[in-house]
Amino acid sequence: MRFLNKGFFLLKKFLSTIIVYLFVITLSISVYGEALKPVTIRFPAMGTEFVFIIYPPSEGMLEEDIRNLCEPAINAIYSLEKHISHYLPDNDLARLNQSAGSGVLKVNNDLLEVIRCSKQYWERTDGAFDPSVGPLLDLWGFYRKNRDDLPSDDEISEALKKVGMNKVIINENEQSVGLTVPGMRLDFGGIGKGLALDRAKTILKEQGIKSGILHSGTSSIVAIGTPPNQAGWKIGIRSPYNKKETIEEFLINDESLSTSSVSEQFLERKGKKYGHIFNPKTGRPVDNNIVSATVICKTAIESDALSTSFFVLGVDKTQEYCKKFPNVKVFLVSESNNKLDKQYINLKQSEE
Repeated sequence: MRFLNKGFFLLKKFLSTIIVYLFVITLSISVYGEALKPVTIRFPAMGTEFVFIIYPPSEGMLEEDIRNLCEPAINAIYSLEKHISHYLPDNDLARLNQSAGSGVLKVNNDLLEVIRCSKQYWERTDGAFDPSVGPLLDLWGFYRKNRDDLPSDDEISEALKKVGMNKVIINENEQSVGLTVPGMRLDFGGIGKGLALDRAKTILKEQGIKSGILHSGTSSIVAIGTPPNQAGWKIGIRSPYNKKETIEEFLINDESLSTSSVSEQFLERKGKKYGHIFNPKTGRPVDNNIVSATVICKTAIESDALSTSFFVLGVDKTQEYCKKFPNVKVFLVSESNNKLDKQYINLKQSEE
């Protein structure tokens, strides 16, 4: 098993948008008359670091016992990674991308599920969530870092012909998928880790875990229950411009929280920064006033997909979406005249 010692793993993707307040987690909490301490497990997968912080479900359990309980969940993430991660050059996803324009390909259940979910959120968000934007990321230099200029309008138009989940066909009966246009490329970085966290949470609950926090990098967090004797897990949202500044705090209880931010990845061209979140309709990086989008809901796959989508949609369309889905809680930060404006949708502002 690929466990990591503390401080060993260097994140490939530096995400500094979410803080789990570890004073809630690392303090010894008195349960069953004794101090109850959580166990922290770190391991690399899907191009980032996954972290499990787990409280023992019963008195007298050793750290080794907790690690053994977590092993099936960790193995489930590794199994999912084999099929849907774009970091692996010869997995099912790589083979599907290579087959674009040449018919259908029988795929593994995991890949079929993430494609099915992606199409669902693509439809719900009117195309704002779109894991087929790979040709655009490649064109702009996010994948290969192969250019220092901006793509032309003609290049963008040509790349857009390869974008759109409507160009992805699924045959459920044959368990096959086809990318209908040569050069299409799917990338599930915006939803795959959420699916992995959801699966891990389900397995850990089946193993008897009642309290814990799971996260992949620091942009997505899944809570199992609450900390012992606490109302919820306290999560801080960092400023997109100053990682030392916390601009809001939320309590989550058996929920998932994801944040997309302009600070995550960007290119700089002629003194201007271009973020990695693209508008799939224009073929260009999102250029509205949104600088951070946080979503709280029941599953990580949904919070992952929607945090990206709302970043693209902006305030007004996000509000329209949340009227249809009132269980989705959203915190948007926009910038105007060098000032940050906060929008709370289906969510209360924390007390100052």
